[in-house]
Amino acid sequence: MGYEPDRIREYYNSYGDREWDRLESTHGIIQYKVTTHIISKYLHEGDHVLDAGSGPGRYSIWLARNDAKVYVSDISDDQLQQARDRISEAGVMSSVLAIKRHDICDLGEIPDDTFDLVLCLGGALSYVRDRRHQAIDELIRVAKPGSPLIISVMSLLGTFHLLAPFDGAEFLENITDHVEWDPATSFPDVMNSVPGSSEWHAPMTLYTSTYIQEFLEEHGCKVIEMVPTNTISSAGFNMDKIKASPKALKALIDLEIKFCKKSGLLDMGQHLIAVAWKM
Repeated sequence: MGYEPDRIREYYNSYGDREWDRLESTHGIIQYKVTTHIISKYLHEGDHVLDAGSGPGRYSIWLARNDAKVYVSDISDDQLQQARDRISEAGVMSSVLAIKRHDICDLGEIPDDTFDLVLCLGGALSYVRDRRHQAIDELIRVAKPGSPLIISVMSLLGTFHLLAPFDGAEFLENITDHVEWDPATSFPDVMNSVPGSSEWHAPMTLYTSTYIQEFLEEHGCKVIEMVPTNTISSAGFNMDKIKASPKALKALIDLEIKFCKKSGLLDMGQHLIAVAWKM
């Protein structure tokens, strides 16, 4: 099964506040902090930024508060309405260029070479599955020459690192019910989940850093850096005690930011973040 945009749209139209709340969990806070740490290295005052796959606007608000002009885009009408409401509540609507529904595989109404920085965070590039080449071409198209793109994808090896939060035995006993891979063959650098698998909320593609590097270079970009998020903290583990302790939470955030720079841990996080220049 290939990419089904209506399925993803309907899923997130019924998702409610869960995406906003996810980035307030201990696991989500780590993802948010590592991601904004990376973005801050490439963001300049007054930059026009595309937040593609914005969800309810948490990163859009951060961008606006850091003197960017933000174009907010998502496939879900409900998530965009949440973004509109939350941006308004945050008092940063004056920094928003537009709030519009787009599929990242077709940003057709946005002119070429528009943005100083293009973001596509979370799972959008994983959800488009077989149309990832069209999606990255569109994201590159709307970036200005010589400007950075920051994308994140679901990590293949990081996902296998998390068998324990799943029903690990059932997953391993019936692995071909969950991923499109024959264990009798070599382990690949890119892998699709099986539609209908109970282990994923929607069909997606999982990536290794090796594949993402080659993928971006194939599309004419120069990869500047790649980091993981959540190398030592993840969804599925109880971290309530850490969140309840400001000192412990700060120490965990500091460690995650340090660990994301360790090449040996690159594929062990739950998401991979890649920074690439449009040539």
